[in-house]
Amino acid sequence: MKLGLNTLSAWLGIFMIILVLAGAIAFSVTDVMSDKLYGGKRTGFIVMLFAYAVYRGFRLYQNLKQNSRSEEE
Repeated sequence: MKLGLNTLSAWLGIFMIILVLAGAIAFSVTDVMSDKLYGGKRTGFIVMLFAYAVYRGFRLYQNLKQNSRSEEE
């Protein structure tokens, strides 16, 4: 992959996935904001964070796959 916008986009995507997963894990195993976010809302938020990380990972995979195909041609 050439250095440039594609590389920057990939690294920012990886960073975002790590950040969202860290937040989901932090909400899962600690009592961060437990006074304001509790019960079903907390569980829903954690599931939403994990789902967003999976979505971002899938989009990053598609983007990297498309870039590698275009470089081969």
